[in-house]
Amino acid sequence: MNFLKNWKGILITAVLFIVNLWVIQFTDFDLYVQDRVYNFQTGTWPLAAVHARYGWLLYSGIKAALALFALLLISLYALSFTEKFAGLKQYRRVFICIVLSLALCPLIASEAKKVTNIYCPYQIERYGGDKPYVKPFSQYPADFVQRKKAQGFPAGHAAGGFALLSLFFAFKKRKHRIIFGSLGLAIGIFMGTYQILRGQHYIGDTLVTVFGCLLINLIIFRRWPVFPAPGPDRGQTA
Repeated sequence: MNFLKNWKGILITAVLFIVNLWVIQFTDFDLYVQDRVYNFQTGTWPLAAVHARYGWLLYSGIKAALALFALLLISLYALSFTEKFAGLKQYRRVFICIVLSLALCPLIASEAKKVTNIYCPYQIERYGGDKPYVKPFSQYPADFVQRKKAQGFPAGHAAGGFALLSLFFAFKKRKHRIIFGSLGLAIGIFMGTYQILRGQHYIGDTLVTVFGCLLINLIIFRRWPVFPAPGPDRGQTA
């Protein structure tokens, strides 16, 4: 009973992760959504033109901002060892856990891409490409010659945004958790939706990334809790 109580969040998230994989593999939900995104008459994606003009901000800019945020937290962690910024000492574990999330979520997604070998929507024949559509646990047609492995699953770009789900666990007060957790979720949703509307990812890719990043964060903050109990609030945020 104690095991189920202590690890309930992780177990539920793991189940949702598996259910989402099942939906991707055994239904056409991905294609159903993508068919309503893609313009078959013009052969274009809704945000193709937007990305061409503003991709430096909406795509590369957000990635750069996440990297700068991680560098800021690392800097604050380093400053906590100085006498002038000794007050930051209590937040060290928070800084490290968030940085771990920002590093591990995109890294794991990137490494998973190398194994799954799934093409992006814009690459498949259905949407104007020249590659066959294959689900994650299915085989490519026998007559298909693949010269280079695909790297379209899961959603790596969105993983950086959903890594900010760590902000939910970084605060003790409920209102702060809701505010900053919602902010992290919103950034992840924006990054994920942006890629879906560009034909870079299916909705299933993005949902796998959501549950995967949440699972990573649950494990990180379970392994290194920022609110040790019992006792006063040591090494915690407000």
